[in-house]
Amino acid sequence: MKRRILTALLCVILVAATLIAPVSASAASSRKKIEILQVTVDGARVRSGPSSAYEVLTSVKKGSKVFYLDKQKNSFCRVRTAYGTVGYMYRGFLKSYGAAYKDQIYYCRSRNVKVYKKASTGSKKVTTLSKGQHIIVYQTKGNWAYIKTLGGKGGYVKKSALKKAS
Repeated sequence: MKRRILTALLCVILVAATLIAPVSASAASSRKKIEILQVTVDGARVRSGPSSAYEVLTSVKKGSKVFYLDKQKNSFCRVRTAYGTVGYMYRGFLKSYGAAYKDQIYYCRSRNVKVYKKASTGSKKVTTLSKGQHIIVYQTKGNWAYIKTLGGKGGYVKKSALKKAS
């Protein structure tokens, strides 16, 4: 008798686990990923439209990273640079580098924001962020956020200096 009850209880637990698992998995997968691309040529141009006939908004150095925003149009893809310029770049000048979730992408609200090695203003300075510079937030702790720049430098920044990118 005890064995039947135990078997029935185990079956109920397994059924409940299989019903709950897809819900939590779909909630996790609802976060939108943004691909990060690396520029493969020096002076790659970001244009206002998806062809070389459009105005040049800025140019980007070889090795820089950009966020991939939309599907390709012709041979161009819509990107956002590390400093927030949105435009089109020739796909042949880009290669896959990594990804981040859209809700992790923030930008710096003011200029000369210090990035520290630890979550303390008394800690060693790692780098400085410029106004409008886009970064990836990996973790928050109190008034601090652990971030990485698209150039790969990581450290802690006061959360009040950041704003979520749209």
